[in-house]
Formats: sequence, C-alpha cells, structure tokens
Amino acid sequence: MKRIFFLILFLVSILGLIVCKEKKPIPELEGFVVKNVIHPSNNPFNQEKVELGKTLYFDSRLSFNQDVSCASCHNTASPSEGFPRTKIHNPAPSLTNVALYKDVFKDPEAKELEDLVKDKVHSKLLFQNETKLIQRISSIQGYKELFEKAYGDPEISGERIVLALSTFQRTIVSKNSSFDKFVMGEETALTPAQIRGWDVFQNKAKCIQCHQGPNFSDSELHTTGLAGIKDKVRTPTLRDVTKKKTFMHNGIFGSIEDTVNHFAEGGHSKAVHDPMLRPAELSDQDKKDLIEFLKALEGEPIQLEIPSIPKA
Repeated sequence: MKRIFFLILFLVSILGLIVCKEKKPIPELEGFVVKNVIHPSNNPFNQEKVELGKTLYFDSRLSFNQDVSCASCHNTASPSEGFPRTKIHNPAPSLTNVALYKDVFKDPEAKELEDLVKDKVHSKLLFQNETKLIQRISSIQGYKELFEKAYGDPEISGERIVLALSTFQRTIVSKNSSFDKFVMGEETALTPAQIRGWDVFQNKAKCIQCHQGPNFSDSELHTTGLAGIKDKVRTPTLRDVTKKKTFMHNGIFGSIEDTVNHFAEGGHSKAVHDPMLRPAELSDQDKKDLIEFLKALEGEPIQLEIPSIPKA
C-alpha cells in the first residue's frame, strides 16, 4: 500500500514539474508578437469611448444620405457567406490590426489612425455637411448620454466623433495566434508542417522582406505583380489571411493557394514588378507548408456584437 502511495506521489510530482515548466520566449522573434496596442496621448483609451465609437461605426446617420455606415464597407458578413449579421467578421477592406500599421494612410504626413478616420468621415459618403451632421446627432438624446460617458460632458463635435471611431477601431485586433504562443514559449503550439512553413516564409519564399513585425507588414507601398495594375499597394497584414474569402487588394484570387502560386512565380510576366518580387523555387510541399504556417497566424475570433443604435 505504501509503495502505491509513494508511486502516486512521485507521478504527481513529475506531472507538476511538467505543468509548471517555465515558458521561455524566443527573444529574436518577440518583435512578431501582438502585445499591447498603444493609444496616443491625444486620444487616451476608455471603454465608454470604445462603446461610443462602435455605435457610431454602425450608424448610417453619419452619412450624408443616412444610408451608409462605416460597417457597410468594412463588414463582409452576409447570409450567403454563412455568417450571422450580428457579428463582425474579417472586415474588407480589413480594419483588423489597422492600429498596428506604422503609417495607416498613404499620405506620409498622416501618421495616426485619427488622420485616416478623419479623411474617411469627411469623404463623399460621410460628413459632407459637418454642421448638419452634428445637428442630426445632437438631436438624439441617446447620443448625448453616450458622449457624456465617453468625454465627461454631452458636447458632440466632429473631432470627438473621429476620436471615438479611432478608439473603437484600435480594439479590432487579431492576437494570441498559434505562432504568438510558439514565440512566447509554447513549444507544441506549431505543427511540424507549420515550423517548416515558417522556414519557407523566411528563406525560400522571402515573404519576410515585406511581411514583418507584429502585423506581418512593413507598412510600405509595393507593386503586386498583377497584370494591368501600376499603382502600389500597402503591404497587407497576414494575420487572419487564411480566413479571407478573396485575396489581393482587388479580390482577384479566390483561394490562398492561387495567391501563393502568384507570388511564388514572381507575379505576372507582364506586370510592373517590385524589385523584391522575384520567382521562388518552391516545391508543392513547400507551398503546402507555407500555407500551414499562414494558418498559424489566425488569432482568437473577433466577434463584436452590433450595439443598440440610439433612436431619434
């Protein structure tokens, strides 16, 4: 009986050592991990501002004709795709991790997300008449209450709308992926195929030239190797890329496999080429492993309930 007791005690001790084994991050890769999103000092975070921004994001009354909301373009959820209409799934153009781009706007003078949001809400669809819009939103009691919670008083202004929308968008973050867990010391977080794919990503395919840092994007503008496309496009994040339905900035490819083949071939032969876009000698297995690695960049599900929109 004593022998059995000591055997059980021994096994429990060994199990405890395994469970308590300290996870050791991989220092040279920690720069790829999504950690904390930084909110600028001129637009500090508070949860009430997030809720206000989310409400404004889904409210079509921000548009001149009151028929288009931010979510109308940045939310691909539809019954045909099998997604519930009450959730945000991969917005397109994607706002996932928009706060992690080094420069979120093409204009080199626009360095903050607020600059991008301000430009969009003053576009042809939104804020064509800011005075009229402010009057419209100010006439809604529910918004007065939301603005007071967010800012301490009920004043409604274009600037405050921009700040709230920006604060909300900074919360749309894909993180804690299998790759993140691996980098932070969870050795079994990646499969052997994904580890091989990470090697292909860095070396044979050289994806890392443009897809680097926590957002897997250098935030720079590059040509894409597509025939007939001369404009340069900002390097997109690769986080959650395998959840997408279409690929490239114009949605020309319908699968991740076609996209990988495009870049492995160095783009279309008649396209304007970026100096870094060159053919890569990838085997079929290399491509499969690369795609498996990209799957390891899928973060925790982003599911944000559509808020209750204040009634006029």
